Amino acid sequence: MDAVIEDFLRYIESEKRYSKLTKKAYGDDLRQFLLYYGVEEGAFDPSQVSHTDIRSWIMSLTASGDKAATVNRKISSLKAFFRYMLRRGVVTKNPAAKIGAMRKPSRLPSFVEKSRMSRLVDLLEPSDDFVTEKRSLIVLLFYGCGLRLAELIGIGIDDISLEESTIKITGKGNKQRIVPLVPMLLQRIANYIELRSKICKSDNKLLILSNKGEPVSRTEVYRTVRQVLTLMGVEGKRSPHVLRHTFATHLLSEGAGIETVKELLGHADLSTTQIYTHSTVDELIKAYRSAHPRNRGR
Repeated sequence: MDAVIEDFLRYIESEKRYSKLTKKAYGDDLRQFLLYYGVEEGAFDPSQVSHTDIRSWIMSLTASGDKAATVNRKISSLKAFFRYMLRRGVVTKNPAAKIGAMRKPSRLPSFVEKSRMSRLVDLLEPSDDFVTEKRSLIVLLFYGCGLRLAELIGIGIDDISLEESTIKITGKGNKQRIVPLVPMLLQRIANYIELRSKICKSDNKLLILSNKGEPVSRTEVYRTVRQVLTLMGVEGKRSPHVLRHTFATHLLSEGAGIETVKELLGHADLSTTQIYTHSTVDELIKAYRSAHPRNRGR
């Protein structure tokens, strides 16, 4: 990879404190642009890139079927790269600055309805088997705390306060937040930690570990959630993010303030949280139509 891109990737990791996953995504996007731009290895000159070059690349992405969200991420990668080049004096203007984001189709978040989720939680009974308890805890943490996948993997034992019934979550951009733990979830964490100490002979301080005491992978966590939700009869999307959506939707439908939910989810912008209000309004409309005497039979 060209030196200027390597320099940029080191910058976002060491100074901006971006995660390794974000760094990889930025690197992949920039490599893809270079491939389209058509320069030889080591010959990339950012100052020669024009607004037209970038727009042409975007058009090729959409023509090849890339979704708006994917294209927008790639645009963000280029914008961040050229902002850094501008700061360093490599370029005199940012050719990506006036490239607007593509409009994404409006999609409501998928979630598990309250009655089904309640039955699911009841079925995930405490166990003395480490693997079984770990699988249950993964699902319960996503639903009980509204976590992102990367956040769950990064939880350390020291992030949990059994005395204060809270858990410290490190989110995007290394921003931390405190999420309260309901008594049931607190008890399950304590039970899991006890089993973990007997099974995982490791000094690793991460909460969720494999039987060998190694950090659990993203793939294993995703697969665990999908398998458990499938076994419990959940249809449609069955991912960690669906449980995060479920956490937010259920809180709002039970009367939690949107600002509170925003803080619990670790959202930087209230507009990101507001999408969940559409789901609660839909529930309200369904309840009205099924219960109002003037609407029955219609």
